[in-house]
Amino acid sequence: MDVFMTGANGFVGLNVTSALVAAGHRVTAYVRARSNTSFLEPLGARIVRGSLEDAAAVTEAMRGAQAVIHTAGNTSCSWRDLPALTAANVTGTRNVVDAAVASGVPRLVYTSTTSTIGATSGASRPADETTPLRGFRARSPYAITKRRAEEIVLSAAARGVECVILNPAEVIGPCDYNMQWGRMVLAVFHDQVPFVPPGGGSFCAATEVGRAHVSALTRGRSGERYILGGEDASYARFIDTIVQVLGKPCRLPSSSYRWLYVKALLQEKLPSVVPGKPVVEPYRMRVFSGTYYFDSSKAVRELGYTCPPLVQMLQECADWYGRNGYFGAQAR
Repeated sequence: MDVFMTGANGFVGLNVTSALVAAGHRVTAYVRARSNTSFLEPLGARIVRGSLEDAAAVTEAMRGAQAVIHTAGNTSCSWRDLPALTAANVTGTRNVVDAAVASGVPRLVYTSTTSTIGATSGASRPADETTPLRGFRARSPYAITKRRAEEIVLSAAARGVECVILNPAEVIGPCDYNMQWGRMVLAVFHDQVPFVPPGGGSFCAATEVGRAHVSALTRGRSGERYILGGEDASYARFIDTIVQVLGKPCRLPSSSYRWLYVKALLQEKLPSVVPGKPVVEPYRMRVFSGTYYFDSSKAVRELGYTCPPLVQMLQECADWYGRNGYFGAQAR
């Protein structure tokens, strides 16, 4: 199958591209003009450079595609980045959907996030695809723009395109060169863990998230959302597992998490009073103080999705960092 992909050079995108190629599909990767494609090029995808905001260019690049996987997006949670969030997550998605309709592409798979899905407190009742998004998480500009993108994708069904939405949780694994959760792996390696969040989350393997996208091309039901979660773990256990995988001692900080959150908030809101850049966006620190677990059973049943143990995900991440020089003096 000829698959048109956006965001193929990103963390999740590289794992999706690798899974597509392994399954025998041909990939056209549409990436920004100045994108780093050093990890994408060895996978053998045809690379086309352009902007998602250029509707005509997207349509031209998509010509001849038999399916679309749209993973590109902006993940900032800062209101100061709303224009960039809107451009990437809303306008970009609309242009991809319009191009799919114009090109007669029969199926589109969209990579969203569990940030668009509500959550329950604690592990006894993990959230599923029907849990409504409420509270402070619903007011994040990231969640707002990704939810709007989901609506645009779902509206394509009435225009002749079958659409499937995937909602990955906390992704761990190879190709995390932009330092998502992998930055914590490197922090443990260098004994520089900035804090231990009091909450917990659902962790999923990047390789399995990639395979789920391939499966969704043929097995996903149009108009449906699928949570891609995995092992539920407290962030403290997450860090302990990294220590186990790396086999290195790590001194955990004893600073008050609440104080660190307040400091990050002041650095964002009042930089003239509290200078410096927050180690992590204050919104994310607030999220990390809660426990958000998700139910992947729908994806397991319908997509054949699998959830390996946390230690395996972290080992795959560490192995990739090791092969690519991230544990050396100079990262690639």
